[in-house]
Amino acid sequence: MRRSKVLILPFFCDGYDKSIAEEQVEAITELIEGLDIDVQASSLITNTKEAENAAAVYNPYNYDMVVLMPTTWSEPRLAAIAARQFFGMPIAIWCVDEFEMAGRRIEMSAAPAAAALHGCLQEMGVKSEMFIGLSSDEKRDERFIALSRAARAISMLGSAKLGFYGQNFNGITAADFDLAALRRKFGTEVYTFDGSELIRRMEAVDENSEEYKAVKQGLQKRLKGTTGEYFDKIIRMCVGLKDTIEEYDLSALDIRCHTEFSQGYGLSACIPLSYLGNFLPCSCEADLPVMLTQYILYALTGDTTAYVDLRTFHKTYMDVGACGYAPSDLTGNVIEVSGPEAPDNGNPAGYLTNKSGFNKGRITMARLIKLPEGKLSLHTVGATIDTIDKPLQEMGCPYYPMGKITPDCDMEQFLSVVGANHYALVYGEIIDALNYFCRYTDTDMI
Repeated sequence: MRRSKVLILPFFCDGYDKSIAEEQVEAITELIEGLDIDVQASSLITNTKEAENAAAVYNPYNYDMVVLMPTTWSEPRLAAIAARQFFGMPIAIWCVDEFEMAGRRIEMSAAPAAAALHGCLQEMGVKSEMFIGLSSDEKRDERFIALSRAARAISMLGSAKLGFYGQNFNGITAADFDLAALRRKFGTEVYTFDGSELIRRMEAVDENSEEYKAVKQGLQKRLKGTTGEYFDKIIRMCVGLKDTIEEYDLSALDIRCHTEFSQGYGLSACIPLSYLGNFLPCSCEADLPVMLTQYILYALTGDTTAYVDLRTFHKTYMDVGACGYAPSDLTGNVIEVSGPEAPDNGNPAGYLTNKSGFNKGRITMARLIKLPEGKLSLHTVGATIDTIDKPLQEMGCPYYPMGKITPDCDMEQFLSVVGANHYALVYGEIIDALNYFCRYTDTDMI
């Protein structure tokens, strides 16, 4: 995962001490670098000509966000000129309001300039966040990290390509999900492929190729249990999917497996996706909103994501488990094969799932929900995931990767706004970053 990219545009007014202003810019640059963020600072901008030059030099596509830094009193119009190409992107206004000099408290009107600039941007309908001070402050640093992650996620969505094998037109996702609206809102592209294309790629795989051998070795390290005669096909499916990802430069991949692959072809995609999901966001059921949510969580964190199916509901928790897929990074680095446990119900022997339980820990759950008139909202909640109290099996199916999720909110409150049976998850607490993401993409957050 690449680091967030930040540009600092500092502003200065003649009459103040320029060396102090430059020292403050250098200090904030070092502070941001210390947060594991790529940062570049321009020279001090003091007049309209320099502001216009900055607007011409700095391409917003090279950055995720901009820091506007008044070092002294500075007319808001300078920042409006220099940063106009960044309007619509996350913007931080950061100043050093005071410092000590010769034993005295000194300020250079940076705080008044920052307040005036914030008000000016609000008047223009431009969103921005205020950061004050120079000394290390953990809470302030966490805010800036969250904002930079949201900025990175928005940038990544702008060039993301989501690949789907098969299209789902049942209740799992709305058949009329507007791809043009998705492109307009986030910039994200969606590629769809027929399942026969994957089978063609699988049949063309050379078992003597380095790619085949590498996938085989990677699966052998993770698999627990036997896949029998299906091991070769599982490897071929992994290689075929990897080829698709590389050819189309996909950012994420989703497969409609059931019933075309699980029953029609005779091999489910659960184990291949449980392997590939460690390297890029993968999902199944061709659920576009949950796949997009998974990618947002990945872009915010750089960590492995999955989706879970809400299986049972209790007073304070719910049992969850996808239909057989979960990245092994999230299941103890193990893909425990399930298949023989399924009763005889017509499912082929190749309907093999990953039944390893989810790792314990803190997670963030989220789901993009489509509301009337095409408006999108993001339902999100912090939660704790643990081992389920007793194994749970869907009638007639192999075991799934399961977990017991206790949301931070009341279960009745969660169910009152639940948006679907599938929810994306990522380990860690990222509600603050999601708040910033929603603020700058005009997405309602529930």
